[in-house]
Amino acid sequence: MTNSLSIGPVVLLQPLWLLAWAMLTILAVRWNKKTETNSWQNVMSPAVFRFLAGHAQNERASNYLLWTASVVALCLTQPVARQADDDTWRHSIGWLALIDVSRSMTLNDTVPSRLSAARQALAFLSEQSAARPIAMIIFAGDAFLVAPPAFDTSVFNEHAALMEHGIIETEGSNLARALSLTTSVIADSGFVASRTFLLTDTGGINASSIAAAGYMSDNGHKLDVLVVGTTDSAEPASPTSVNPTLARDLAAAGGGEVVFANGFGVFDYSPLSLTDESSASTHADLKALIWKDQSHWLLLASLPLLLMQFRGESRQ
Repeated sequence: MTNSLSIGPVVLLQPLWLLAWAMLTILAVRWNKKTETNSWQNVMSPAVFRFLAGHAQNERASNYLLWTASVVALCLTQPVARQADDDTWRHSIGWLALIDVSRSMTLNDTVPSRLSAARQALAFLSEQSAARPIAMIIFAGDAFLVAPPAFDTSVFNEHAALMEHGIIETEGSNLARALSLTTSVIADSGFVASRTFLLTDTGGINASSIAAAGYMSDNGHKLDVLVVGTTDSAEPASPTSVNPTLARDLAAAGGGEVVFANGFGVFDYSPLSLTDESSASTHADLKALIWKDQSHWLLLASLPLLLMQFRGESRQ
């Protein structure tokens, strides 16, 4: 996890507070005050004072307030332990595949076609989804959810195998509409974090779709862009040509990566780090699912320190 420190089974989510803890501990150890008076005798009955303070005089006193502050600083490091049933957090993280099925995806600059390469990528993502629920959204001039989030990938795989141009009658590449639908599916599914894989030839990437990707990223979700097609497949001014710059802008807005298929429709998936476990350090809801806070035990330890401080002051 980013910016955390592991100490055996305990993880400190805010380890920088260890600096304050160390300074306060040093001050507490070096405290060298002598007790000389008994000011509490003026406000207590003799019997209560003798019970709490005894008769000792001129002893070295510890500053338990400093020790208490040291304990509080240690609490602020946010010591946590992994939940015993932390596998349940996986159900709160889902994958979504977003596929462009517009006419430009039928071009054969990628062998045998751009859409065929997208189908192969869908099969690979289905295999890699493992214990995560995965969904499929298709778009052209409109967008539709064809496979809702599910752990069973059979429905997903069936739709992936049958993916063809023409299953959406409305022509075009309305990516902004598709990303809006993706956001709704994420919300309805209760995902606290999700990862969307956009399979596209960069059609429909514009200011609206980039803003939609930024909204997803701001809410703890991620958008990766998988581009099929080559930049020399058409004239630069043609709407069917691939635009790598737009693809990179969209991935940057979505907080994800962009990868390009070669002429045979094969992707290098390594930049996507598909096998890496998602980190809980970037999302508060995931932290609550994975980690069990241990700070309260340290705060309990500060109570006897405060009582000892009171007892020490009663001897002054």
